[in-house]
Amino acid sequence: MIHQMPCSQSTSKRVLFVSGFRIFPSQTGAHLRTGGIARALARLGYQVLIYSLGGRRNDYQLVSRPRRTHEIVEIEENLAEETNLGLGFGLMQAVARRLDYPRVWQYELLRRGLIPARLRRALAEADLIICDSSWCPKIPGPWSRKPWFMLSHNLEHRLLEHTALRHRRFAPWMRRIESAAASTFCDIFPCAEEDLQFFRSYDSSGRLRLPLIRCGVDPAVYAVPQETRARVRAELGLSDEDQLLVFSGSRFEPNLHALRALREFCRTEAEFLARERLYLLVLGSVCEAPSREGAMIVTGRVPDSVPFLAAADAGLNPVTSGSGANVKLFEYLAARLPIISTTFGVRGTELKPQVDFVPLEPQELKSGIQAFVRDRSREQWRAYAEAVWSRHRADCDIQILVAHAIAQLPEFNLREITTPLTNEPPAKAHPADTRAGGH
Repeated sequence: MIHQMPCSQSTSKRVLFVSGFRIFPSQTGAHLRTGGIARALARLGYQVLIYSLGGRRNDYQLVSRPRRTHEIVEIEENLAEETNLGLGFGLMQAVARRLDYPRVWQYELLRRGLIPARLRRALAEADLIICDSSWCPKIPGPWSRKPWFMLSHNLEHRLLEHTALRHRRFAPWMRRIESAAASTFCDIFPCAEEDLQFFRSYDSSGRLRLPLIRCGVDPAVYAVPQETRARVRAELGLSDEDQLLVFSGSRFEPNLHALRALREFCRTEAEFLARERLYLLVLGSVCEAPSREGAMIVTGRVPDSVPFLAAADAGLNPVTSGSGANVKLFEYLAARLPIISTTFGVRGTELKPQVDFVPLEPQELKSGIQAFVRDRSREQWRAYAEAVWSRHRADCDIQILVAHAIAQLPEFNLREITTPLTNEPPAKAHPADTRAGGH
């Protein structure tokens, strides 16, 4: 067994995710996607372990508890996460964050096989191994002959090209790594067509299937009681007549750029926003601390974003740069929120302007928001959002997406399972699964 947890299907295949950082509770879009895929595999009958090389800041606090080298958390049946809390990786991670240095050090350590003993054990016991992003390479050792896959959240070299100079200089290096992935891994799970086409262009033999797993979510998580909406709106000081547009995001350069545009919009259009009783809720770690100024309400990092999405009247996505797809779009859809977005913001989805979302021009935020206010009543927008979700659920429900993707890969064949899978609905999300904004 690669983790100590009850499993009714003891002969099912064991899947190991190798991640550079802790996944649960989820705080970014990448966390949410990795965690969602891991949950989906566990619910399909695989024994899943996420091995995270480093914890979060509070995991290393020594107050009132002994020094730990690792922590294992059971997320739900068949799924656990083991986090390495050794000081070596922890210190390197802390220094790199303080210096705002990309995870080159992590890649180089893994590439050389310099890994914790417990990860070696997990690799030895796994049947299938999934590297969580391009920053986690295939690790040399006796397990290198096993099926290895890469989970691509975006084209990392594209992101590096649009960041600070100290990061941009690594973009050519990362492009070489991502170019070589087509010949390194058994297959790659891209999240958007752009990524898929990039990897296919380097697959000269045409052997890769490149099964697309969009940034889907578990829709059951977003089904909250109606009183949740009223409670959160009351806590925000909003009445039933006020309309709330939510922008969810992590501290990620495209989100920061969009946030600057929203701040300027709130400053220059304060009269319009007040007249229409419109408020903008900035949700998640894109802002480090909560604040409130005029029509803009900022939460900072929150333990769970779902109640705030339930309190909103529409999801806003004014991003104009980045790679891959925005997980926030899929959260908005699952929360049954009408979407106001730039055309770039809906990349990685099949959403069509006017039909599935209100188009937003980057330099004309007011016109898109005005269209939302003018075109339909709140009840009509709710019906509209429900219809959009119904049309696109197959591209948004992570369970459907994962099942379809692995059906294309013979390595995931589950013939070893002795207990037949049932058609029962998946278990309710574990309370540890909390989010703080999307990618």
